[in-house]
Amino acid sequence: MGERMVLEIKGLSFSIDERKILKNIDLKVEKGEFIGLIGPNGAGKSTLLKCINGINKAEGSIKVKGCEISKLDGRKIAREISLMHQDTLITFPFQVIDVVLMGRYPHNGRLKGESLEDYEIARRYMKLTETLELSERKITNVSGGERQRVLFAKTLTQETGIILLDEPTASLDIAYQEQIFDYARELSGNGKTVIAAVHDLKIAARYCNRLILMKDGIILADGKPAEVLTAENLKSAYGVNAIIYRNSITGQMDFYISKRNGEKKGTVHVIGGGGSASGVMRYLFERGYTISSGVLWSGDSDLRFAEVFGIKCIKCDPFCEISEEIYQSNVALIKESEFTIISNMPFGNSNIKNLEAALNAKRLVIIEDEPPEIRDYTEGKALTLYNELKSKAIVTTSARLHEIL
Repeated sequence: MGERMVLEIKGLSFSIDERKILKNIDLKVEKGEFIGLIGPNGAGKSTLLKCINGINKAEGSIKVKGCEISKLDGRKIAREISLMHQDTLITFPFQVIDVVLMGRYPHNGRLKGESLEDYEIARRYMKLTETLELSERKITNVSGGERQRVLFAKTLTQETGIILLDEPTASLDIAYQEQIFDYARELSGNGKTVIAAVHDLKIAARYCNRLILMKDGIILADGKPAEVLTAENLKSAYGVNAIIYRNSITGQMDFYISKRNGEKKGTVHVIGGGGSASGVMRYLFERGYTISSGVLWSGDSDLRFAEVFGIKCIKCDPFCEISEEIYQSNVALIKESEFTIISNMPFGNSNIKNLEAALNAKRLVIIEDEPPEIRDYTEGKALTLYNELKSKAIVTTSARLHEIL
């Protein structure tokens, strides 16, 4: 095993009552990796972690730094691998400091008590996890989230090269979720190897440098987050329709889970801009409509939304007026659509041709969440055209669009 290879698994299988939970798993893990185990409930994530830690006696080979784990006793394994369990229930009323100090047991002799150094290590990690003020409290008298953080401190106090986390943020609020994953990433950056079973795919994508997607006891995909979190893989593992995209605000990979059932409805053309149409397009997309949109300007959030969701749209260079060619392309999409919807958009000289194009609509719906007068920047020119369209349209609000379509 190479110097950087800290864990090697070959042909790993594990069964309960003749039911195979893990099936012929092969896996190599290097020093400093932060791996997220993802997959639906029952995929085998927790079982795999317990096999790596030696709790589950499995078929196959698990080598830690070149040594077969089956040949190591529990104390030696615990010097190399720590595991934070998913089940955080503790029924005996230990003091919190004593729970954290349990992480030091692999480093002490059987009859040796805790040293000053052990206490210093424990308090350092308690301070890090913001549990130091709980030191004298009984573990049975703290909240579920506090207990989760105490057990994370205990896991860190064990000071192993490999850290296994089984749903480490299940009982935590958002701030502490971020804290634990931030620190886990910092640990991996300092040479520790972290393998975490993660329920939240967005957190896994943001923090882990490698993801392993499991289903029914096998590995479906293994690689960088962008390689693993594909629409095809999420469909195979979770049975969902997902749209994968790069979030323009955070710069992080993101995804949207569609609830649409595959049933196709009518065709709708959406006229918008300035972020006014994204909510409308999302509503229509969820309900299975075939959508087109335009004219939208490069850089507009409505255009970014349309492109992510694969919506056919007519676009224009920023700050340019709509050319005759672009105008005619927009008219063609409107004529092909059963409905045309004008969103609660602002009107300027550059987009007034969008209103002109709407005169060709078969059936026109105008969403009016705000008075058009406060959205008109053409000194009344657009408002005149808008009122002409309004006389032929069904006028509603975003909240009541469902009553029209």
